[in-house]
Amino acid sequence: METVVKVKLISGENALKQVRKALGMTHREFAKTLGTYPKTIVRWENGETKPMFSVPQIKALQKAMREIGLDVTDLPDDL
Repeated sequence: METVVKVKLISGENALKQVRKALGMTHREFAKTLGTYPKTIVRWENGETKPMFSVPQIKALQKAMREIGLDVTDLPDDL
């Protein structure tokens, strides 16, 4: 069984950007994982738009976050 190192999200910094970087993904890779466009990821990370996730996207995000020892409940409410 693979050991998962839990990533700690830093308050005040964009949580999705922290998750993407901890996963070692580019904007394109993260967008593919979540079923969206790279530009959408950039907009979310820059605070230009607020993320609105579909159920499949939430499930994909949850699966990816588990790889770094996190759960979607670890995300801030004001994401």
